[in-house]
Amino acid sequence: MKTLLVFPPASDPAHPPLGIASLAGYLREKGEVVELMDLNVRSYHYLLSRENMERCRDKIDGRLAELESRDTLSARDAEEYRLLAQNSMSAEYLICSIGGAFNGLRQPAAYASHGSYRQVASIVTRAMGFVSAAHYPVRWDPRGFSMSYLPTRSSDILRAVSDERENLFLQFFMEQLPRIEKIRPDIIGISVNYYCQLIPALTLAALSKKRLDCPRIVVGGGLICFFQGRWDLLQPFMEDKNKTVDVFVPFEGEVPLFRLIETLKRGGSLSGVPGVVYFDGSAVRMNPPDPPPDLRTLPPPDYEGFPLEEYLAPEPVLLTLTSRGCYWGRCAFCSHAHLYRGRFRQRSVEHVFEEMEQLSRRFGTVHFYFTDESVMPATARNLALAIKNKCRPYRWFGEIRFESTIDAQVVEDMAAGGCAMLMFGLESGEQRLLDLMDKGIRAEHAAEILQWCKAAGIRTFVMFFAGFPSETRQEAETTVRFIEAWREHITQVAFTGYVLEKRSRVYRNARKYGIEEIRPYEGEDLRIHLQYDIGKGLTASEAAAFLDEVKDRPAIQPLIYSHLLSRSHLVFLPLERESDREMNKKTDEEVGVGNETAFDISQPWLLYPKKRDYVTRRLLRFNLDHMRQSLDAKVERGAKPGADDRSSIERSPGHYLFNPETEKLVEVGENGFLLVRLCTGECSLDDILRSLGEQNRQTALDFYRDLAISGFLDLHPAGGCRTLSSSADL
Repeated sequence: MKTLLVFPPASDPAHPPLGIASLAGYLREKGEVVELMDLNVRSYHYLLSRENMERCRDKIDGRLAELESRDTLSARDAEEYRLLAQNSMSAEYLICSIGGAFNGLRQPAAYASHGSYRQVASIVTRAMGFVSAAHYPVRWDPRGFSMSYLPTRSSDILRAVSDERENLFLQFFMEQLPRIEKIRPDIIGISVNYYCQLIPALTLAALSKKRLDCPRIVVGGGLICFFQGRWDLLQPFMEDKNKTVDVFVPFEGEVPLFRLIETLKRGGSLSGVPGVVYFDGSAVRMNPPDPPPDLRTLPPPDYEGFPLEEYLAPEPVLLTLTSRGCYWGRCAFCSHAHLYRGRFRQRSVEHVFEEMEQLSRRFGTVHFYFTDESVMPATARNLALAIKNKCRPYRWFGEIRFESTIDAQVVEDMAAGGCAMLMFGLESGEQRLLDLMDKGIRAEHAAEILQWCKAAGIRTFVMFFAGFPSETRQEAETTVRFIEAWREHITQVAFTGYVLEKRSRVYRNARKYGIEEIRPYEGEDLRIHLQYDIGKGLTASEAAAFLDEVKDRPAIQPLIYSHLLSRSHLVFLPLERESDREMNKKTDEEVGVGNETAFDISQPWLLYPKKRDYVTRRLLRFNLDHMRQSLDAKVERGAKPGADDRSSIERSPGHYLFNPETEKLVEVGENGFLLVRLCTGECSLDDILRSLGEQNRQTALDFYRDLAISGFLDLHPAGGCRTLSSSADL
């Protein structure tokens, strides 16, 4: 019997997944035949290929033409129009640039500076936005994947899996089916850790059920365990009329999957397989699980079969664990301990180090990402000492707590033993809230740890959220001020609004935290988060608005890394980053943008203006500036952005220049549109000005000067000899 384990989109493209690698290691040690397929990283190669980008360009242009044929646009269509227009003007540049940028992410040179990385990564993220625009209202970016269909609503998922317009993974999966069929698996196991993977995963499951020779479809992963107590919610995917999945495996999958394979080999009943969820024709059943495996007996994850050369990183990064579960397990907001049924198990440092040795020998890597809920400081230090004592070149990173046991010496020892980055959950800079959360840390000590890390050369990734029950705006400001105060010691920040998780301590003790009412999201049967009302403090919408303000603050914005494709990339970048001013200056120099003194137009007969490569001149039937003003006015009146309503936006033409290298868009008017048309590099600036007449000379000269300074034109010192005699040549 052959098992195919698949990791679906959309997730981090910089490294292979740990989950199915761990399953493969266990099953192969038991003698089972296992194939691995990372369709997440392969989807990047497919969707960002020149061929697919060209198909997306045709879709964008076709839809844009359809919208331009109308006399009016609704508010929703106006949002789509703006997105399509800018992406249409970026098409040639992105299609020509994506191959180099994509390959660049796998070369060390791209990581030589933060500025060089930003240039390459921004092209990739913009290309992802370009593909998304062709499937509007899809959003596919480094943060995940979403459609108009909700992955928290089973009825939406069942429709989304066959939507050829929005489901950008559908065609990709269809082209992967021959590869899967060639493997001839008896079982296809699909791992789902995040909501953004749920629709892609079930799309693949549905296609496999329809087009392949009856393999068993098994879905597991971190997300599935959170449906415990309501396994019936999974019934729509297992009923005969929608048969997509045969078995769900919540919690750790090694033992259940192996027992399932053994049972199917001998033709046994699913009722005898521990730890699986299945549909028996009348109801959904969950078999009691066996105890979780002893970590000391588990083999290393097996990455054999993953295309390590295809991941978007300059060197292979492999994932592993020092423990399963959370040794602290007391944070009131958190339910992650449920992934391991609330049981914490620790591996010895010797065991972890030996695993690193094996993985390094087999797969030629020295970079390791520990994906524990939190690595114990003693484990991190002792592992680092082992690496140092054995003179290994290993570099590693992972999540850790701001523990009181961490001091300057501990940090120095970790740095000396290969620690490249530590990720911390600060959550709040206000001590009252940290105590209320039972976080077990002190803000002032967190500041000391950040300083020690910076001094030791360890990058720091700090996470926080706003809107914890009873948190005031002033307390949320305290957190932001903490980040601002220590920004020179922080590599990156990530933040979000608080969400109420059903298996958290806050949910179980709602009154203690000031929650007055809890209710589900209407119609979202698969949603594991809940809505709530509080008596005091920031509401969820107020917290979201606060964070929307925060991201634009001068001290916070440089820490966000809007084009970062993977946390893993941070460890390859220099510890010190250039200031935004330095990076912008370098970018401006490379694309020909500069200050006024750089353009000497005192001798216009020696200058030959030419529109820069990729700069697009476009007449749009709907004026984007008027459109934005209209949509902004709707928002001010309380309308939801992008919402369709009875009001409409009337046609009003706009003449635009767009530089896709700098993403600068300017409206130049009809006369400016014609002036740019003359910038072919064949006529001198003086010829053009004389043809326009003396009365227009200064206005045109200022116009050309502004465009040259802004990077839309080049003023060459030599050119052709064609002469314009009058403005009639326009």
